[in-house]
Amino acid sequence: MKACAALMLSLLASCRRPPRVDAPDRVDEPSIDVPAPAEEPDAEAPEEIPEPPLPPVDASAEAPPGRSTLDLPLRDSWPAVNTWNDRMEGEYSAFVARLGEAISQRRCRRLDRCLGDPSANTLFDASSDRRLSLTVDCADLPYILRAYFAFKRRLPFGYVARVRGYGDDPRYMLRVRPSRWRVWTDFRTARGVLGAMVDDVHSGMYRVSPDVPGGDLYPPRIGRDGVRPGTAYYDPNGHVLVVIEVRPDGTVYLIDGHPDGSLTYKRFGEAFAIGTRSLGGGFQNFRPLRWDGEHLTRAGNDEIPGFDGESQWSPAAWQPPPPAEDAGVRAPRVTYHQWVRHRLASAGAVIDPVLDLREQVASLCRDVADRAEAVDASLAAGIQRQPHPAALPWNIYGTTGDWETWSTPSRDARLKAAVRELHDAVAASAGDPALLERMRAAWREEIARPGCETRYVNSAGATVTLPLETVLDRLFSLSFDPYHCVELRWGAPPGSAEFSTCTDDPVRRGWYRAEQRLRNQIDRNYGVATPLTAGPEASPDVDPRRPLGLRP
Repeated sequence: MKACAALMLSLLASCRRPPRVDAPDRVDEPSIDVPAPAEEPDAEAPEEIPEPPLPPVDASAEAPPGRSTLDLPLRDSWPAVNTWNDRMEGEYSAFVARLGEAISQRRCRRLDRCLGDPSANTLFDASSDRRLSLTVDCADLPYILRAYFAFKRRLPFGYVARVRGYGDDPRYMLRVRPSRWRVWTDFRTARGVLGAMVDDVHSGMYRVSPDVPGGDLYPPRIGRDGVRPGTAYYDPNGHVLVVIEVRPDGTVYLIDGHPDGSLTYKRFGEAFAIGTRSLGGGFQNFRPLRWDGEHLTRAGNDEIPGFDGESQWSPAAWQPPPPAEDAGVRAPRVTYHQWVRHRLASAGAVIDPVLDLREQVASLCRDVADRAEAVDASLAAGIQRQPHPAALPWNIYGTTGDWETWSTPSRDARLKAAVRELHDAVAASAGDPALLERMRAAWREEIARPGCETRYVNSAGATVTLPLETVLDRLFSLSFDPYHCVELRWGAPPGSAEFSTCTDDPVRRGWYRAEQRLRNQIDRNYGVATPLTAGPEASPDVDPRRPLGLRP
């Protein structure tokens, strides 16, 4: 049963599974270095090659009329009697915001459960939503939300069903462009639309440059009108999130999906990369659609008032002009994430560093809890009992198979990046002793909350409790390798009583020692080799307790 569960989890993961893709003959640039905000060199478009037809739509779920609107013929359940306009976009944002609130409060943890909860779903209908079963991952989530809303509000809908590009892995291809599209009228039922999308959509769909015609999304002008509940955020390292809230001080909260269908709640920050313009990174909105009764048309860039195809990838645009009287003084460089927050803050909003610290600590605690669930899932599948592979994947962050499904290098890197961001925020307040004292008091209050404790069951069956401060002490010792014992997954110091229950043999322990430099690395780098020597010899000092004056 555990092996079966592992297989099913792998198959359900469209952010992780190898998606269906049309690719040209391989060229000599299958790798991607996303952190640098630079354009790829010009190249000719891939040569057109014959493509196989899309698989037939499965309409086997059709039910007798009256059972569920999901299973009624589309002419009855989904006629396009409404049009996409500002009012509908406002309703869509309200729909996503309400769902996000329920997820943030952990009242529901799966999309189908959230949609089946009338307190979470503004469009709830007992005749359909309690009969809906969906397992969506990060790439599926924005599309499924958009399609579900279009179904309930009788709006036209379509999506890119396949893409082409250069590279072996569709999640990290270069020069991606759409090659096949589907329209909701291609299907017999709404359930068929949703089911096909889960199979068709993967994170490569978000890598379409704004200049390439036929894509589903566009980069908005960063502001409170452009970034709103329902806006997607694409990290070109292979992750997609959906905005659920933009607070008056510019803080953004998002939700994301995972291969097992669970949903988690995130605070926007440096853990999420922007990448480059040609890779489609950053905030994206769905293009408005028009239906003339026969053809579906996507709005072009020049038809969208809020389109901005430059600013998100232009560090020069992020910098404020220097005051005239201080023209010779060089101000600190503004990062992308700082610029986004400034642009999204309401007029007159004040950023409270103490409140920021509280929210960042709470976010860290959620991230650690989410990591615990991922580690537990790997343990339940028995990966730690399988023989350790003779070599690590060519790139530990983006691969296939059991490593992609069960390892946590990307998750762990995002946790480290969030800790570094908190460290830097505290360090920026070092010149204000009174503020630091308030921040220290807030830190002590936040880490004492029950949600900041993590528990795991060790190899002997006993429960081990780890406060957040212990996790921070071990931040660069937490093993991302699913073939290690749970004690090493949580960084138990070798020779300690906690470590004594680990049953790993010398080979596994040798791998743990050899992977230290990879654990010392914070910034993920996809599409290039990650040998054991890839990271620094020493872990960076990003402990926020040091600038807080709580550590020497």
